[in-house]
Amino acid sequence: MLFSEAFKIDLKGDEPWFDPLLSLDTKLYIDPFLIFQAEFGPFTGAHAELIAFYETAFQLVADAGEQKRALPWNKAISILGTPEVEEFCLGLTASGTRGSGAAAGKAKLIADAFHRAILFGLANPDHFETIQLFQEGIAEDTISDAVGNILRHRFANYTKLICDELSIPTKKHPHLRGRFNIETQRWERIEVDAPINPFSNRQILLVPKEYLRPMPTLNPDDFWGYCYDQSAQELRTELGQEISRNVKKEVILEKALRDYESVEEYIRFLERIGGAPYDFDRDPKGLVKWYNESKNFVEKNPVNLSFNDSSDFPEFIDRLLSIFKNYVENHGGWELLHNDDGHSKSESACQRLFLGIVRHYCIANNIDVSPEVNIGRGPVDFKISQGSEFTALIEMKLAKNSKFWSGLKKQLPKYLEAEEIQIGRFLIIAFTDSDIQRLNDIYKEVSEINSKTGYQIKHCVVEAMYRPPSASRL
Repeated sequence: MLFSEAFKIDLKGDEPWFDPLLSLDTKLYIDPFLIFQAEFGPFTGAHAELIAFYETAFQLVADAGEQKRALPWNKAISILGTPEVEEFCLGLTASGTRGSGAAAGKAKLIADAFHRAILFGLANPDHFETIQLFQEGIAEDTISDAVGNILRHRFANYTKLICDELSIPTKKHPHLRGRFNIETQRWERIEVDAPINPFSNRQILLVPKEYLRPMPTLNPDDFWGYCYDQSAQELRTELGQEISRNVKKEVILEKALRDYESVEEYIRFLERIGGAPYDFDRDPKGLVKWYNESKNFVEKNPVNLSFNDSSDFPEFIDRLLSIFKNYVENHGGWELLHNDDGHSKSESACQRLFLGIVRHYCIANNIDVSPEVNIGRGPVDFKISQGSEFTALIEMKLAKNSKFWSGLKKQLPKYLEAEEIQIGRFLIIAFTDSDIQRLNDIYKEVSEINSKTGYQIKHCVVEAMYRPPSASRL
């Protein structure tokens, strides 16, 4: 359920705020560079506040010295602890809106990044997300969580303004680490007045669309791409002839620390051209449109699905797959799996669309569908269950995936073994004719696996080919 649905808001389509899905995190992140280039209203002065916070932490790490003296070092770790702000409903969590955040472990990573920078004689950067270039393990979720914690009070004010304008009910709740006081070097308690998420019973904080991206504008891969475009031959001389556009992150970190002038040039370049927020209209990564499109299909195509016992349950699962296949192949679902230029979207985009279709039918039958469930041998894509008696696992793979056959022969059987269940389904997304040709042996392979293991594995092929407009419609 979207925020707008929960509070019965009639959207016009030009709202500046992101309408979050309340029951499932959306894989978007707050980008501090976008805040830097477009401060307004409650966010005026936000970039300076971020820099002041990290200057405090940077100085503590500097005071700790090369040996990391306990008092200032531990103080820095304590300050830098920024857990996930669940109220945003953003990030990596697959089955809900509660992620691991950046508490002690990620706080240490940030402190280590500062420590490495100091050892190389560097000062606190003007854009704190530059720390991604100093230390492995610092990713978009760490950056976004940090921004959310430090600027929580600003996002709270922004949310309250919107709620007051739309007459959305709010409820006050205290946050012990709501605002950082630069003078005292302590987190302070604030009271946030915000709407309540009916799924998590936690508050909801809204985010301007123009601050959201799948990854920060300033990131290691783009830094390396910039360096490569500017001076490829120099890089080969410096780091070896085999250097190319695609290198391990440790190579990028070494370049950033030993040649910080290139980092400063890259930042100046970004400040000139600016960053771009996520294109919600095109939705190139399939992060948002899937929900409304799948919901509309289910509402227009009601199907009475039910099962009575264990003999009916496998057929119920197969009908779910058949409905998804029909939607993609015959009702335009394939369009959500391609960008405007015909390039296919990612496996995760396909997973979200599948979830959107089957979840509605499962809810109607009191069936739980959980995406990316970690069962001890890694995450299976979907677990569909009703209590402990009825359970099935579904593994989805793109036919073009290099690990396609491993998914069928190794992953799915191992997941079934770990769960001690019999029913498994291998859902295949094919984008091209060559994808289909790759599946010539699929029936034989599935039969052999079932003979060896005794499991009830079946496969389902969804043909999601791109279909450009016909000449008569151009």
